[in-house]
Amino acid sequence: MTNDSKQKATAALTAFFLLTFTFTWFFWIFAVLISLNIIGLGLPAMVPVVIGAHGPLVASFWLVYKENGLSGAKKFLRAGFRLRMKPAWWIAILAVPALLAGVAFWINISINSFQPETPLLDQPLLIIPMLLFMFFLGGSFQEEFGWRGFALPRLLAVQTPFSASLILGIIWGFWHLPLFYIDGLSQSYMNFGFFLPLTISFSFIFTWVFIRTDFNLFSALLLHAALNTSLNVFPPIEPIAGGNQAAFTYLTFIYLAAAGILLFAEKRFWFAQHKNEALKRMANLQS
Repeated sequence: MTNDSKQKATAALTAFFLLTFTFTWFFWIFAVLISLNIIGLGLPAMVPVVIGAHGPLVASFWLVYKENGLSGAKKFLRAGFRLRMKPAWWIAILAVPALLAGVAFWINISINSFQPETPLLDQPLLIIPMLLFMFFLGGSFQEEFGWRGFALPRLLAVQTPFSASLILGIIWGFWHLPLFYIDGLSQSYMNFGFFLPLTISFSFIFTWVFIRTDFNLFSALLLHAALNTSLNVFPPIEPIAGGNQAAFTYLTFIYLAAAGILLFAEKRFWFAQHKNEALKRMANLQS
C-alpha cells in the first residue's frame, strides 16, 4: 500500500468521523436540552434523536457521492443488500445474539428472582416485524453503511483487524454518549462504564463476521438488527429509575467472553494484514 493510499484512507476516515459526530451530536444535544427542560421547541426529544441517528448514513453517502458521484452512491446502497450468504451465516447472525441475550436474561432471573415484562416472548409472531423495524428504523440502516460500510474497510487498509475493531468500537461507543442524558431512552438506564466495553465487544464480532462473509455489508446490517431485536426480546434493563439493570451487566461480560473466544481461537486472523483486500472491496463497493 502506497503512502498516498494511506493518506487518502486516513483523510476519508477523519472526514467521516467529523461529519458523523457533527451531524449526530448537533441534533442529540438539542434532544438533551429538551429533555432537561432547558429549551422548548414544541416537539418531543425523540424527533431530534431519530434525525441525529442518521449521522453515519448521511456522512458515508455524502463522502461516497463526493468521491464517486451518484453512480457510486447507488452502488454503495446496493452493497448493503447483498442477500446471498451461506445459510449457516443467516442462522448464526440471527440466532447467536438471541442466545447470548437470553443467557443474560436467564442469569438475572435465576440469581435475582426478577420477572421482567416480555411482550415479544408472549407474542412471538411480533419478533419478525420487530426485526424489520430494527433493520430499517432501529439503528441498523442508519449506522452500518457508515461504521462497517465506510469506516471499517478504510481502517483495515491501514490497521490490523484487531486495531481497527478496537478503534471503531471506542468511537462507536462514545458516539452514543448524548443518549445517556435523554430521559426515557434505554441508554439513560444503562451504565456507560459497561456500555463502552459492550460496544467494543460488538465491534470485534462485527469485524469478524464482515470479513468472514467476504466483506458483505448486508451481514453487518443484519447483525445490527438482530442484536437490537434480541435486546427487545430479552430486555436487559428495567426502564424505571432504580430498576433492575443486572442483566445488562451480565450481557456485557457475556459479549466480552464471546469476543475473547474469537480472539483466542483466531489469533492469526486478528493480526494479519487485510490491506489489499480492503482496498479491493472499497473499490468494488464504492466506485
